[in-house]
Amino acid sequence: MAKTLEAHDKLIREIFEGSYQFEIPDYQRPYAWTTEQAGELFDDLMSAMQDARVSGEASQYFLGSIVLIKNDRDPKSSVVDGQQRLSTLTMLFAVLREAMPHAADDITDFLYKKGKVSLGEKNEYRLTAREEDADFFRTNIQEPGGIAQLVANTDKLEDSRLRYRENATLLLAKAKALPPADLIALWMFLANDCSLVVISTPDLEAAYRIFSVLNNRGLDLAPIDIIKAQVLGMIRTTAGEAKSRTYAKEWSRIENALGRDAFGELFGHIRTIYAKQKQRATLVKEFQEHVTEYTAPIDLIDKVIKPYAEVWDFVREADFEATEYAETINEHLSWLNRVDFKDWVPPALVYFKRFRQKPKLLAEFFQSLERLTYFLLVTKAGINTRLEAYAALTKEIEPVAFDGGLAALQTLGLTDKQKREFVNALDGDIYRNLPKARMALVLRLESLVRAPGVQLQDAVSLEHVLPQTPPEGSDWLHWFSDEDERDSWTHRLANLVPLDRKKNSSASNYNFTKKKDAYFRGKGKASPFVLTQEVRSENEWTPTVLVERQQRLVGVLKKHWNLAVASGNTTSVEASLGTN
Repeated sequence: MAKTLEAHDKLIREIFEGSYQFEIPDYQRPYAWTTEQAGELFDDLMSAMQDARVSGEASQYFLGSIVLIKNDRDPKSSVVDGQQRLSTLTMLFAVLREAMPHAADDITDFLYKKGKVSLGEKNEYRLTAREEDADFFRTNIQEPGGIAQLVANTDKLEDSRLRYRENATLLLAKAKALPPADLIALWMFLANDCSLVVISTPDLEAAYRIFSVLNNRGLDLAPIDIIKAQVLGMIRTTAGEAKSRTYAKEWSRIENALGRDAFGELFGHIRTIYAKQKQRATLVKEFQEHVTEYTAPIDLIDKVIKPYAEVWDFVREADFEATEYAETINEHLSWLNRVDFKDWVPPALVYFKRFRQKPKLLAEFFQSLERLTYFLLVTKAGINTRLEAYAALTKEIEPVAFDGGLAALQTLGLTDKQKREFVNALDGDIYRNLPKARMALVLRLESLVRAPGVQLQDAVSLEHVLPQTPPEGSDWLHWFSDEDERDSWTHRLANLVPLDRKKNSSASNYNFTKKKDAYFRGKGKASPFVLTQEVRSENEWTPTVLVERQQRLVGVLKKHWNLAVASGNTTSVEASLGTN
């Protein structure tokens, strides 16, 4: 009966002389260690070797743990955690072989078992890299002379292959800088006095659970890798090895196009599209339970992952291309992406996937989605409220009969009560009450008051024109002699302007005339922000100025988000703002 878990402390010699044939599965990320990590491994080994030599006592140096999927008697071992370390150790063996030709045969045994040509045997490599790197790794690292060839290679390399060359170059230089006696001592120490804890289990999910407990680095395996392994395994079982390899390459293509982090985020959004509720278990478990195409793995890739990955790229980068409305769509997407939560993404993906060929509908949808999202942001809706709203919106988009018209999307509409709540929040103390929204709001307002097509600068901070702590004897205390009135205006929209950070630090809490000079002097003189330029036209900064400015600026946002309420339902705040 196969054991469910084994863990042993094993010397490097035991590990690399035949007990294991390590294979890096296709679902693993590319080799990613940098020269910093490879150099640290080499330096740690040298330091430990020298300490042992000085003390004269044999001591075992622990190199960490690896997690494998492995059956009892079969040496083949699929690496769940430890790819980076095992690959770098293999590279170090090759470097030492290159630096010590007299020990080449001994070291080669750690790289592969030589096959007997007379018997038609092939070499049995101790480590096989991911399929797309396996031949490169064999030729340039494991085979004799390969490491020197790799270091001398001037071809343009990318990703894992570039990391291999960079680390090989570093390790070879470090090894060749050592005296012969230190080289031999390092090799003997590495082979005989260094160990790894080898944890093996025959089950992928069990291996992943062990990995999750032992590691919090997140460097190697992620939930998307578990899903990938399971999906490709199902394709292999139902459609054959060739089909599985084809889809493994397609999966890698999609992941590389998006980037690993964004690809991982996409799976969370897909889960939410189907589950329509807060995640309560692991992503792997809930993806299996809720995503209906999971049991049809080819459909899962072709009809779910691939099309959603394409629209997710448009959504997160705000770079949709179309013959019309593309600029409008991307503008709304860019402002959605400034919000500090991403709960709006699932319905956005569903709508975009269905109506990608109808840009006019997309423009109308994302305009309304921006309004709903900023309403939830500004009114500080909790995560459960947000999830319920966006889940309801997703349900409204999904019916086959839905033609894309906004009239059927009731969730996108705001009631008069919600509009009043939105306007009141915009008219209030946004700096202290809405720390997660204030920058996005001021910049959204800036984008609306500037000329169309003018690029919006991003490297900004928010400046209080009326300072938060005005100095004694200043004009500020003369204009705002009532402390409560001063406090009520300090943190509202009318008193906040965007500045580049250099100008902000110089403005401080000067008197108004001097502060205006700080805003506009120096390189470029005029601030690139219209809201800030408006300050220059004022001779004084009094409550009267701020009342007019507040009404006008909140009115701009109110008009943009269509927050006018039905006649007869207007609050006193809205009455002061007008109907714009």
